[in-house]
Amino acid sequence: MRNKEILDLMIMGKKISIACPPKDKEGLINAAEILNEHIESIPDKSNALILTSLDLAFKSQLPQEGSTLSKTEEKNLNDLIAKIKQSMS
Repeated sequence: MRNKEILDLMIMGKKISIACPPKDKEGLINAAEILNEHIESIPDKSNALILTSLDLAFKSQLPQEGSTLSKTEEKNLNDLIAKIKQSMS
């Protein structure tokens, strides 16, 4: 686990620990905040994570005005979503 550190995030009130390169730490913290904001906006909390993941994945495919996710950012977001799903199983 060279060049990586453990990052603790709170998603839906659950502590998620992931290993990440130091350069990705800020982006993952921001991604977790975005994820939590989306989850909070969904009334159906039993499916909030799935619906939020679907919404973010859908939006990542749409053309953006002036800003798009880089391949690294998209991979990090998808990795985070997969880890969250795994931790909730």
